[in-house]
Amino acid sequence: MERLDFCSVMGIMRSYISEDRCVSQIDFLYILFDDYFQNGDTDNFVLDNGLVCRWINGQAKVSPKITGYYISDKKGRNDFVDNFEENILLLFYDTGFVITQMHDLLVQDNSISEMQRQKLNSAYPCNTDKAQAEYITDLLLFGMERNFVKRDTKTKELLTAGNFSPMVADYIYENEVPKPCRHFCGRDSELDALHKLLTDEGKVFLHGIAGIGKSELAKAYAKQYKKEYTNILYIIYSGDLMRDVTGMDFSDDLPEDTDDERFRKHNRFLRSLKEDTLIIIDNFNTTATKDTFLSVMLKYKCRLLFTTRSRIESRPCMLIEEISDRNILFELAGHYYTDACDYKTVMEQIIETVHFHTFAVELSARLLQTGILEPEELLKKLEEEKAGMSATDKIGITKDGENRRATYYDHIHTLFSLYNLDEMQTEIMRCLSLVPLSGIPSKLFASWLRQHDMNNINDLVEMGFIQPKSGRMITLHPMLQEITITDTKPSVTNCHTMLGYLQKEVFCYHGIDVPYYKLLFSTTLNINDLIEIDDKEFYLRFLEDAFAYMDKYHYEEGMKKVVAEIENLLNNSIIGTVSDKALLLDYKAAMADQTSKAIKLEQQALELITEINADNALLVSNLNANMGALYHKTNKNDLAAYHMEQGISILEKYGLIYMNQSIAQICNYAVLL
Repeated sequence: MERLDFCSVMGIMRSYISEDRCVSQIDFLYILFDDYFQNGDTDNFVLDNGLVCRWINGQAKVSPKITGYYISDKKGRNDFVDNFEENILLLFYDTGFVITQMHDLLVQDNSISEMQRQKLNSAYPCNTDKAQAEYITDLLLFGMERNFVKRDTKTKELLTAGNFSPMVADYIYENEVPKPCRHFCGRDSELDALHKLLTDEGKVFLHGIAGIGKSELAKAYAKQYKKEYTNILYIIYSGDLMRDVTGMDFSDDLPEDTDDERFRKHNRFLRSLKEDTLIIIDNFNTTATKDTFLSVMLKYKCRLLFTTRSRIESRPCMLIEEISDRNILFELAGHYYTDACDYKTVMEQIIETVHFHTFAVELSARLLQTGILEPEELLKKLEEEKAGMSATDKIGITKDGENRRATYYDHIHTLFSLYNLDEMQTEIMRCLSLVPLSGIPSKLFASWLRQHDMNNINDLVEMGFIQPKSGRMITLHPMLQEITITDTKPSVTNCHTMLGYLQKEVFCYHGIDVPYYKLLFSTTLNINDLIEIDDKEFYLRFLEDAFAYMDKYHYEEGMKKVVAEIENLLNNSIIGTVSDKALLLDYKAAMADQTSKAIKLEQQALELITEINADNALLVSNLNANMGALYHKTNKNDLAAYHMEQGISILEKYGLIYMNQSIAQICNYAVLL
């Protein structure tokens, strides 16, 4: 018997949406719950693919915030009906069958009382669009409101041997292939060649200069040939393949899993996938010698497609070059510049001047659409830049083997500078350059910068600098990210708004869960790698609070890097207090692989603080609590009780007993007793 719940109702709806009208799962839920996201108290609540997949696959209950918004009064329900009639019904290619299957689901679910079944079924058979919207809405809201029963992930069935890969859509989350640009064109022969090469070799490196369209070609390939694969998984390279495998979201991942445990589980499963599975690694902009896990991944049985600026020696490679047909590029420009046909000759000259570079053509057209320059003026600017170059379109090979045409970077840099971005737009670009290329929800990013509306971000989207993605996400083109970092030079001072928000509104609330913690930690590591530290005092506080939040989620890689940076700051500058040094020892104890070593570090931390005062009382209390927990772990209960009592007495003495941290201390002490 199928249970009527959010999972089963969504399953029926999704099965009657045609491929032509299909949207991503996350976009579908943004449309479905549009009234909540427009008018509800979202409080930075954002959707991510992992969360959405868990709701749709019955692994987690839909957020009570959303459910409560629609069932709290009749208006919420009526707004849902109106939105459903206007935006969802038109997606179904056979609404009658949707209603019939919904009715069968309701009738056959014997866990629903007869009274409730009759109430939900009162509008059937639904002869109008309004009645259909009301019927589905009532079933959907009932499924969201009733007691949640978690679905079985059937993990063991996925691992059975055979000649084909198991379907992993309900097991691996957040790895859906993005759709290619709607204006993608001119690569038919490359798509055919790529398919043949993948079929023959199994592993292919799609390489070429930045901005030439490698990622779009990979996405287009996935779309065109998806029926030939059981699964297609998509990963944006973070700089470390092992980290990317560890960071994948599997339905049976547990919060207490360590990075090593999660990696072993994920790697074992990926190794079991067969040739009917394709994994795309996008923006693999490194070399084989720099990422040692590459040699391991290349032993996977499934097919692998890498997009990269590097030519990987002794591996099957396919070079992507410029689109030589200027008519195709003129057509592309016409999608972004509505007056292109009136200036065809000049536009063709612009295309030739930027050396047929796809991204440069797009940015040129977008610049003209803004009206900042006329086509002749833009051509003159580009020709002046071209004349100033010492060489014409030479390919340079950097020391790591990466393809780079300095000419193209000059073109993009020139176009970037012609916009004359104002101070706020520059700050947005600067801060977004620190966010992973996988992207960030646009409203969340606006809140990080304390923007009261989306106007500035939307303007940058129209200019082509910020790229919109599915799920209301935004990101920078990799080429623009590099130029932005070089030109705007992110520092602690000029990114203070974003860093201050993360510290005060996220990191300092250690007990609060946020659904975007992976994005948060990746951004923190990017900040640590890329930012200029021109305010060491503030940055030290930022890192100290970041570590505590990473510890909550057992993010070991980030914890190690943050501790290393804190230690570097304290050793190589005059900043920091005794409390900072004691806190560093406490953090090292949290990462220690042996309890005896952790106890020694905590003892050293306590010995550093010779006098307890209002400024360090909470820290000393926590150090004692941690020491007590460690002694309890080694069955030295007398010492455990002593330190736990010391910690609680300090909280009482300095009026801190009502803080959130005291609850954990008191509970641990109660367990000991």
